[in-house]
Amino acid sequence: MALEEGDASGEDSFGSAARDYLGRGRTAAGRRMGVSEDQDNLMGWLFVAPNVFVFSTFLLGPVLFAFYVSFQEWSILRNAGEFIGIENYLTVLQPLPVTTNGLNLSVFTNPTENLFWYSLKNTFVYAIGTVPLQILGGLAVALMLDKRVRAKKAYRAAYFMPVMLSGAASAVMWRWFLSADGVINSFLRPIGLAHNWAGDPATALGGVMLMAVWGGIGSNMIFFLAGLQNIPEELYEAARIDGASRWHLFRHVTWPNLGNTNFFVIVMAVISAFQVFGIALVFSEGGPYYATTTTVLLIYQRAFDEGLMGEGAAMAFILFLIIFVFSYYQYRHQRSGEVEY
Repeated sequence: MALEEGDASGEDSFGSAARDYLGRGRTAAGRRMGVSEDQDNLMGWLFVAPNVFVFSTFLLGPVLFAFYVSFQEWSILRNAGEFIGIENYLTVLQPLPVTTNGLNLSVFTNPTENLFWYSLKNTFVYAIGTVPLQILGGLAVALMLDKRVRAKKAYRAAYFMPVMLSGAASAVMWRWFLSADGVINSFLRPIGLAHNWAGDPATALGGVMLMAVWGGIGSNMIFFLAGLQNIPEELYEAARIDGASRWHLFRHVTWPNLGNTNFFVIVMAVISAFQVFGIALVFSEGGPYYATTTTVLLIYQRAFDEGLMGEGAAMAFILFLIIFVFSYYQYRHQRSGEVEY
């Protein structure tokens, strides 16, 4: 134990000495080229400045302006608005699911009562139904293709093919598959199971979810493959020497060391699910009877179709708050279980 502590302290001192040596060498090189420390810092800021300018102009600026619009009764024609405080937020949220008289769950089942809560319910159902399948499917495919299999590159290309298709093209294709006269019903009709999957409010959202899972497995596969290839082979060899089975290798070596990859994939998949827009718009424009109206689609319709820019901006920031809270707690969870080797 003392030897291990001595080795660790020796490695730390060696690393510190190496960093000091490299720092002195960098400073000496800068002096030889006539670059002072202040000038070196200035050069760093100059390299960063274009990215900061683009981020502030095209990303941060519009976000702050949308936050300002959320407190306005904004007219897109006059490009001006009247300050109304939090009235847009109250209009979007009322009636609340929880009142002084108890629960009011009808806001989640009746789109005419509050379309925002109804669309948020659709978005949660979509996320719960797609994110686990996208992640588990991507991980399963990555584990299969990480081994020595024939035609590995062809399989990777085949699974990644849906990612290269645009959302609009995928939605048109799947709407044709799931329509009353579509390809799927041509196989189901002889056994009496034909159904207008895309035109029925009970199954339309399921069709959008099926399309999302089909397209999301390929992108997650790429991330998991990158994570698997960064796991040291020595860990597997040591576990095999100790008699670990395939399940133990996955449970105690693969899964813990995919922590950073899991965090990235889960957060990005959830954010993508809560921001689903294009495929829902092209697939059925939010119908039939609001069955595929997601929150972002409702924001688009409220702001640009109905001209209620303030309400649309208020919905956007409520959705942002939901995504931010999830991402923050997922980050805290990931930090607490981080693996070092």
